[in-house]
Amino acid sequence: MSEDPANKPVRVGNSHVLKEQLLYRGRWSEIVEFSYEDDEKQLRKWEGLHRKHQAAAVIIVAQLKPSGRYILIRQFRPPADSYILEFPAGLVDPGEAFETTATRELLEETGYVGTVEKLSPRLFSSPGILSETVSFVHLSVDENMLENRQPIAENEPGEFITVFLKYPDEISEFFNEEMKKNVMFDVKLYTYFMAQGLL
Repeated sequence: MSEDPANKPVRVGNSHVLKEQLLYRGRWSEIVEFSYEDDEKQLRKWEGLHRKHQAAAVIIVAQLKPSGRYILIRQFRPPADSYILEFPAGLVDPGEAFETTATRELLEETGYVGTVEKLSPRLFSSPGILSETVSFVHLSVDENMLENRQPIAENEPGEFITVFLKYPDEISEFFNEEMKKNVMFDVKLYTYFMAQGLL
């Protein structure tokens, strides 16, 4: 039986990685050199970064119901040498469903219990250097549940996370206040609210 051409994956070009060589392995990441062939069949090299186990990440867009407030967090990020305002997020453990990661990380970072409503495809946030993919997971958080009335976060050692609850019409002013404190922003958070017309 011949293969159905309609079901065959389509590539937009001829560039592809031939091999990769490990240059350095740290506790959480790996620096690698990629050998790849470009569209003109020229051999080229590129350096990039893998997460440990090439883990994917989830970005958690959580809203309290019925109020509609968003759950945002601020924490210090050493590579940026800055406090960063962002959505809750986390790495997917090997074999773990993205939805499971999202509900676990929301609880650990903020103390809130949520229900998954929607999951995006896997997306690249910085493909020029990083192989990590991220998926947006939208969660609904019932603020009338007992667990969500007095949430208790379970931050890991070294995590000092501040949680904010903001109505959509408070986002712009809140971001301006954070900027005045020299807080920086995760691109995914800022882009999300800009696309919503809230900035």
